[in-house]
Amino acid sequence: MLNRRTLLSSFAAAGLLGTAAACSPSSDTSGGSGGSDAGGSTGGDKGSLTFRLWDENAVAAYEESFTAFTEKTGWNVTIDVVPWADYWTRLPLDVASGDAADVYWMNSANYIQLKDSEALLDINEVVPDGAAQWEKSVVDLYTRDGGLWGVPQIWDSIALFYNKALVEEAGVDPSTLAFDPRADSDTLREAGAALTLDGAGKHPGEDGFEVDSREQFGINSQADRQAIIGPMLAANGAEWQKDDKYVFASPEGIEAFQYMADLINVQNIAPSAADTNENGDFTRDLFTQGKLALFQSGPYNLLPVSDGVADSFEWALAAPVSGPEGPKSLVHGVVAVGNAKADDDQQPGIKELLTWLGSKEGQLPLAEKGVSFPGHVEAQEAFLAFWEKKGVDVSVFVDAAKNAAEADTGARANDGLTAAIPVFQEVFIGRLTAEKGIPQAQEEGNAAMAG
Repeated sequence: MLNRRTLLSSFAAAGLLGTAAACSPSSDTSGGSGGSDAGGSTGGDKGSLTFRLWDENAVAAYEESFTAFTEKTGWNVTIDVVPWADYWTRLPLDVASGDAADVYWMNSANYIQLKDSEALLDINEVVPDGAAQWEKSVVDLYTRDGGLWGVPQIWDSIALFYNKALVEEAGVDPSTLAFDPRADSDTLREAGAALTLDGAGKHPGEDGFEVDSREQFGINSQADRQAIIGPMLAANGAEWQKDDKYVFASPEGIEAFQYMADLINVQNIAPSAADTNENGDFTRDLFTQGKLALFQSGPYNLLPVSDGVADSFEWALAAPVSGPEGPKSLVHGVVAVGNAKADDDQQPGIKELLTWLGSKEGQLPLAEKGVSFPGHVEAQEAFLAFWEKKGVDVSVFVDAAKNAAEADTGARANDGLTAAIPVFQEVFIGRLTAEKGIPQAQEEGNAAMAG
């Protein structure tokens, strides 16, 4: 749903965490650390409100929504875009200084600390009957200590984008792909080899195959928390966390991580982690260039893929790759939170804006412009219709959401991911085995979450 994620550090800024952290693709939008005025609505006579987000793909939809809001309420809204690479660095500073936006986007890895510091409004008190209108999985994700700490805006799950021509030529059926770390081979590895070609047209395993001359890749495997790590771990029967502590260094977790790394370094069917560790969108760009046959990702990449591919080739969606426990999808949502520390004269407008952002009318532009699945359940049909007109059946994301893996929660989840992801990257690049690296990542991540 948005531009991808960083967590307070450069690796995160490169887009390596996935929507689990952000519900969005990577964001290298302009605006610098201070953000940029991306427009909004004018003409009202009650005053002005500020709304901050990290994804430029959503700006046009919010401008349309806020124009209607201003006409209805008299409040103007200025949109402030702060790129994902800077968002979580700036936010605590702005909250501390009193410069936070009146309403702003929030993800599950960060909201609890703000909630605990009484920086957020309880949405149950602002929109008392709102929860029943919104996607339950997102409501549940942001419910804690008896309160609801954000208005669901967009949500996503995971599916498999595929290049129709490439899979048909290779005789691959994307709907049948599955992995099994304990087997000598599986349909994912077989398909990946059939879809990977070097400069001479040879496949991995064939005599004379040159890894460094690969011109076409089978599938993406990278240190992407939402699109790859979360689904693959869960599909192999591994838990991510329990009671706000990481538990992914189980036997099932370690073998899943080693499998993911081996797709890159042993099977040679996924792009090098030397590229994906630095740029989380590297594989998406390969897909739009027709050089990657299978791309596991979320609806936050629908617009970038659609625009990037244009008429170059036909593509479609399938369920995420299955595992011993079946296909799994990490479901995440982004909410709009209300600034409880804003001036008293802003509070009436903030509450009106939050109410509007939770309404079907307020969210329809997000759906009708194809940004992502809207949080309001009655607006979701418009999102399906947008993509149906483009010839893409996105209902696979709805089905995938029914088999959800664990999202990141906890007061210091962001800190935990910031500590763990660099170790994951070392495993994906092959400098650490999963047996050594994953327990290290769990230990360092838990230490960071413990403070």
